[in-house]
Amino acid sequence: MTRPGALHLAFGHGIHYCLGAPLARLEKTSIALRTLLSRVPELELAAPADSLAWIGSGVIRGVLSLPVRYRVG
Repeated sequence: MTRPGALHLAFGHGIHYCLGAPLARLEKTSIALRTLLSRVPELELAAPADSLAWIGSGVIRGVLSLPVRYRVG
């Protein structure tokens, strides 16, 4: 704790980087989104679904941005 310039080592660093880190982040994201959607059911898509710009690669597919609207009661 007292050494200078210490990097954050939650998932390791360099060759010691945790192989499970991407899975842990994916699971945290999944939990966060489920919690958000269950607590704020008034969220809705703010653009037509067919107008969303998709990004994709061999590993990941998702939207470039996801505009949402919150409707109050």
